[in-house]
Amino acid sequence: MRIRKIISIHISLLIALCICGCKGQQSLVTIYENGNIYTCEDSCVHAEAMAVSEGKILCVGKNRDMAKYKKGNATVIDLHGKTVLPGFIESHAHPAGFAFMSAGNIMTVNGKSTKDEIIRQLKNYLKEHPDATHILGIGYALSNLGLPDGETPTATDLDDVSADIPILLYDDGCHSGWVNSKALALADITENTPDPLPGAHYYVRYPGTRKPTGYLCETTVHTTANALPFNTVSNVSDHLDKALKYYTELGFTGIVDAGDLHSTTYDAVKQLRDRNKLNMYYQRGYWASQALSVEDNIKRLKQLDEEYSGGNYYCNLYKMFMDGTIDAESGALIKPYSSSGTVVNPFFGMEELVEHVASSLRAGYGVHVHSIGDKAQQYILDAFYAAKDINPDIPRVIAHNQLFEPKGIDKYLTMKSNLFCQITPSRCCMDSLLTAETFKKLGGERFLRLNLWGNLAPEGVRITLGSDYPANLFEEMNPFRQIYHAAMLPNFPPNNVGLSVQDGVKGYTIYAAQQMGLSDITGSLKAGKNADFIIIDRDIFKCSLEDVKDTKVLNTYFQGECHTAMKPSCWRN
Repeated sequence: MRIRKIISIHISLLIALCICGCKGQQSLVTIYENGNIYTCEDSCVHAEAMAVSEGKILCVGKNRDMAKYKKGNATVIDLHGKTVLPGFIESHAHPAGFAFMSAGNIMTVNGKSTKDEIIRQLKNYLKEHPDATHILGIGYALSNLGLPDGETPTATDLDDVSADIPILLYDDGCHSGWVNSKALALADITENTPDPLPGAHYYVRYPGTRKPTGYLCETTVHTTANALPFNTVSNVSDHLDKALKYYTELGFTGIVDAGDLHSTTYDAVKQLRDRNKLNMYYQRGYWASQALSVEDNIKRLKQLDEEYSGGNYYCNLYKMFMDGTIDAESGALIKPYSSSGTVVNPFFGMEELVEHVASSLRAGYGVHVHSIGDKAQQYILDAFYAAKDINPDIPRVIAHNQLFEPKGIDKYLTMKSNLFCQITPSRCCMDSLLTAETFKKLGGERFLRLNLWGNLAPEGVRITLGSDYPANLFEEMNPFRQIYHAAMLPNFPPNNVGLSVQDGVKGYTIYAAQQMGLSDITGSLKAGKNADFIIIDRDIFKCSLEDVKDTKVLNTYFQGECHTAMKPSCWRN
């Protein structure tokens, strides 16, 4: 947060009195006129033109307001009526983790496949790639493997594919993993290896023994992956560069990287920044470890902040996990799972949780918390309320919000001044098979408490949108698809309230910037802010909802510089 304050002081001299009150004239001005500019500023929602100089916005207003800027050294670009939005901000994803996986040539496993079908797929992969040094995969669903209730697959199953190269598969939510014996050996995982947090982050072991089976839960899968041979800083950095270029093509000028446990990713981001290739605001989350004291966790985050923060790279976010997922029956519920009777409690006890939250806020760091089950949400809502008076200007974020606790909406409303509800809309549009499976696990009463965030937006709670990629389908990285899904929610049981397109855009722009703590420099189009904006091929506020998801970004500008290839002459097409 110290960086944000420095930036705020630096730009304060440039802030204009009003978004539509254009003051001052500078040289080397670029004027964008005849546009449909949506500012995400309530004081002047729509504009026709915008003047930009040296990476900052000088003026947003009418075409006639640009006359004074045309007298100097100005370039005029005719938008031909095209729609302009603030640059989008991904509020929750794992791009460095995505780069790590890409560096490992990750393959996709069919999530509907049985164990035997997956093994056949892996054998076919090795036939096509006989020189492979490893196999890294993602996408299986434990519930579809065809195993008896309570059983998990083993390393022996994958040894049948290969005993010579390491094999590691992530499940479809990246909360558990399945490895062969070679991967266990490379990571030095034996019967003497302790579980990071027994019952929550652990190695599944054969009954009555300490011998690991090859099935890994929560953080253990990520730390095991660090031992795979492709994991070097330069390799991961190169793939992160490619990933971020794709984000830029999708219209993103900022990302909240909710973190990972891969050993190379902090340095991979830094390497891009030091090469002047980090063309967006990049906030990185530190995963609080329950194996460390609260004091040691905060100390570790401060060290990371001091070592890596600088420029547009911010290591200032305290990330916590309250639970896993409902699919894997690791989501924390107030009552047992209806189908199995499984009891799952939050990873953090209430007293410990409040200490973590309060300590992070006192240290000046925002708190970003994964919450899927209703008991997980209940705990973190209550912890945030207990710490509501500690540095109240620092953002608090609850991510995912899948199953609301009974009083969840009311509690959100009491803290809407600094609490953000972060969501991934595509996850909420369930097909009939997933709907039936979820209903079976939760039962009727709880099923009706899924994804109630559509009720929060009309009450002023700020909803931010993200893809959570790579714990999602590749195509769902596209923000316009997520906006479409958010608006389509009433068509998917049990949802009856969605978001408007306007809500979705604000969730990807000004609200996401506020969540990052950067709304003083980005997130809306206003005189004095950085010139972070996108030009798109349609007016998403007037076209049909079906057309919204197919929106194309023509150009993405970060701090006034265009980072995509479309030329203005093509905008008319």
